[in-house]
Amino acid sequence: MISSSPAARWRALALLAAIFGAGVSIYLLVEYTTGQAGVCLTGSGCDEVRASDFAYPAGIPMPLFGVLFYAVAAWLAFRSLGGGPLLGLSPRSLLVAAGVAGAAMSAVLTGLEAFVIGAFCTWCLASAVASLVLLLAAVGLAVTPDAPQPGGDSSRVRHQRERAAESERGRLQRVAALGATVTALLFGALLVAGAVATGPAPGTAGNLAPLTSPRLGTGQVTVVEFADFQCPACAVVGPTLAQMAANDEMTLVFRYFPLEAIHANANASARAAEAAKPQGGFWSMADLLYARQAAWETLSAAAADSYFAGLAGEIGLDVAQWSNDYASDAVRAAVAGDAAAARDLNLPGTPTIYIGGELYDGERSTAAFRAAIAQAAARATPTGG
Repeated sequence: MISSSPAARWRALALLAAIFGAGVSIYLLVEYTTGQAGVCLTGSGCDEVRASDFAYPAGIPMPLFGVLFYAVAAWLAFRSLGGGPLLGLSPRSLLVAAGVAGAAMSAVLTGLEAFVIGAFCTWCLASAVASLVLLLAAVGLAVTPDAPQPGGDSSRVRHQRERAAESERGRLQRVAALGATVTALLFGALLVAGAVATGPAPGTAGNLAPLTSPRLGTGQVTVVEFADFQCPACAVVGPTLAQMAANDEMTLVFRYFPLEAIHANANASARAAEAAKPQGGFWSMADLLYARQAAWETLSAAAADSYFAGLAGEIGLDVAQWSNDYASDAVRAAVAGDAAAARDLNLPGTPTIYIGGELYDGERSTAAFRAAIAQAAARATPTGG
């Protein structure tokens, strides 16, 4: 299907990389805009990256930029086959420039995941690989001439050149069709697999905000957050919500959802916060758990117990009382009860947020939260007749 010409092979590779990258971006865009959970091979990393402040620059889902970038790259790969200059540059040079820009942006985003978010999205990494392959193929194409064409300017020679160009375009179109088909089947299957694995969408049955749960603020709208103190995304979202509640912009209700399968100290940290509640120290303990997450997340169980006791003393609690509560059946039952409620609601991960009783799956920024809270308040306010 692909010509033996080295330039043709580089061009086809660039096109396939762009098609795969576009497929990854469309897959992520579906997840971002519908809340549909897909398949994540890096634990909860996909959810944590999607919940970060970097997922929606200027309120736009990041994958949309990827779709546009790879669409342009695919067009340039086609245009490099006999196309004229664009903006004074050859399509091959522009394809190299696009490859450099894509690889650079992927490096920045991967660095943010590694050093700021503290979690990796499987498909963001796949997109980074696609951008690197695209750059390699673009450079290879730029330094490799197309196959020699017959010389001369007779009608027969011109016809031969036209036939060769048409044949090359046909091969490239077949490569594109095959690549697009395989990519669509792959990511369609992954979306179906994700939907089957997660089951029904999160529900709202039951009492979302029991009176026994920690609450902060006296705002009109109640915001319920199911969170895990060892979740990096929760460490970003939790303090934002708490600050808004402290300003009485809403009433915040905290529910425990420790993801023990992937976070070794999730349950212990939840118990540390719950044990601080009888002494009025829940929110102070929550603040410290999030702020110092990196200091305790990899500790052994015994070391974590000691570390949390130190935090209790730091916020002025009676450590002896806190220690008794920390080990008590009542505290364990409170954490387990919230976790069971989260499972009954079929929550996909953390943080999961309900605003005014409705599941919220939008951008995790102060402005976005305020807009959603305002909408919930408007729904709750009777309109005059």
